[in-house]
Amino acid sequence: MKKLFFIFLAIMFSFAGCRAGDEIEEDTAEPIYTNSMEFDREAINQTFADWMVGTEYGIDEINIDESAGNIVLVISDDNYAKLEDYEIQDISVGISDILSFYGLEDSFSIKFSNGEGIEVSKNETSETDEQDEQIGDAPITEDDLAANDETLNLIFIHHSVGENWLNAGLNQMLNDSNIHVADTYYGWREMGDRTDTADWPDWFNDDVMPSVYSELGNMTGYNTIAPADGENTIIMFKSCFPNSDVGNSIEDEKKIYLSLLDYFEKHQDKMFVLITPPPMQSISHPEKTRELVNWLVSENGWRSGYEGNNLFVFDFYNVLTAKDNHHMLVDGKEAHIVESSSNTLYYDSWGDDHPSDAGSQKAAEEFVPLLLYWYQEFSEG
Repeated sequence: MKKLFFIFLAIMFSFAGCRAGDEIEEDTAEPIYTNSMEFDREAINQTFADWMVGTEYGIDEINIDESAGNIVLVISDDNYAKLEDYEIQDISVGISDILSFYGLEDSFSIKFSNGEGIEVSKNETSETDEQDEQIGDAPITEDDLAANDETLNLIFIHHSVGENWLNAGLNQMLNDSNIHVADTYYGWREMGDRTDTADWPDWFNDDVMPSVYSELGNMTGYNTIAPADGENTIIMFKSCFPNSDVGNSIEDEKKIYLSLLDYFEKHQDKMFVLITPPPMQSISHPEKTRELVNWLVSENGWRSGYEGNNLFVFDFYNVLTAKDNHHMLVDGKEAHIVESSSNTLYYDSWGDDHPSDAGSQKAAEEFVPLLLYWYQEFSEG
């Protein structure tokens, strides 16, 4: 289950003008949108096929049954029996996102070839989320949001959770702080589909990162300010929620993160911000995930021997595990607060592992003042 959301592989290739290899073509293709049953069958079939390539659910093919109004996922009885509940949920999210892109989310139901139905995923905010109180211990003030006199360029390497976070208020809050946001998503060059923890060493090297530094375009968010001249100064990167299930050992993850330090140390002109992978509702060994993120955040953990002043960690995982868990500024100082023992997702979207708008907004309100605080540390050297 390493690539859960290859859902826009073919689509984003047309958006970003990407193709296999190192060359990038100009974007000439028009996206295909429809709000009727008259849709481009070849295009949607290709998108389904590309999604299946990036998944490991044992689905053999996906058929469109217009007469019955069904998307039929052909799968053997043995492979169906092996599916976990969270994997069925991930399938629902993937197929639903494709249908939504083509304007068909209200036209089709989703079912397996054995007749079992699957709920079309809706990213809604629950009643409980709407009643959650905003953080009061470290209120965001106008001074916090206007801390930068000059525009800064930031790029965010992410997938769907990051997209939701940007569009739930993070992008605008960063713009209000004079930070222009570029981002990479599925289909960005040859690397956009790869944001698992194991993929980071393939990003942070002198072959790939120059393209990241120079990328000022946005694939998912919307900016209200223009970028500054020059490259991106702040590089944010985040793996998606499946990476929060680390199994019964975190040694492999530690080795991967430690392998990145040499690159960060050699590029002191850039500010790197790791966003810890967000939690899921069900994690096999959540205590090990908590151990890993605590190690990442602690100055006595991942960065204990690090000589630079350009590497920071935001505990997205912790913020989303409980209302009383935070990573924020308190009285002008960084505070990592774990009041609840919960180690799984609290801010779900009606059973979907993508964080709700309430969770995303809470995280944005805690993150932006921290980012400005960290940038001051970084710029002062």
